[in-house]
Amino acid sequence: MAKRVEGRSDRLLECAMSEFMEMGYQEASLRVIAAKADTTTGSIYTRFRDKEGLFRALVDSTVEELIQWMRDGNDSFADRPAGEQRETVFTYKPEIWEQLVDFIYAHWDVFRLLARCTDISCYEDMLKGMIDIEAAYTRRFLEATGNDAMASGRLTPMLLHMLSSAYYSGLFEIVHHDMKKDDAMSYVRQLRRFFTRGWADLLGL
Repeated sequence: MAKRVEGRSDRLLECAMSEFMEMGYQEASLRVIAAKADTTTGSIYTRFRDKEGLFRALVDSTVEELIQWMRDGNDSFADRPAGEQRETVFTYKPEIWEQLVDFIYAHWDVFRLLARCTDISCYEDMLKGMIDIEAAYTRRFLEATGNDAMASGRLTPMLLHMLSSAYYSGLFEIVHHDMKKDDAMSYVRQLRRFFTRGWADLLGL
């Protein structure tokens, strides 16, 4: 059995990041990645199985961390008494959105890669995961607080999905437009203000 070379996986990932960023997912070449890493394509197949496995090795852990962070934050709010949820729904931990921007910029290369390579489903899957969490916890809030937004028809499942999608798609415009972090912080605050006022109207709060 061939002995694995220490550091080879890290070098392959470094070269893969560069190739995927330059060429996109479909046009990226495993031969080029292997050559830049001074190895063979067999080394890629051994370590990562295939091109998708190599790409996911670059992005999956960051996406999973983001999704878990969202779940944990929503659980923390949802575990509070219903009255407290109702009173603090728009003011609970306002710094959480700045923390989200901090996370994106701490993993900037990964999110740029996801935004660049939309020809693989990783970016779409990430957004779907975030949207699903937002919709699920919004429903949980409505049920816990007895809010009649759904029952009255002010809010429908489709509208809930569309608003959640619009928010998180809008959020990642900071990546698509390669914003500087200070500009992104300002943009996200304005985005939050816009959506907060709309949600206040829909929820009758």
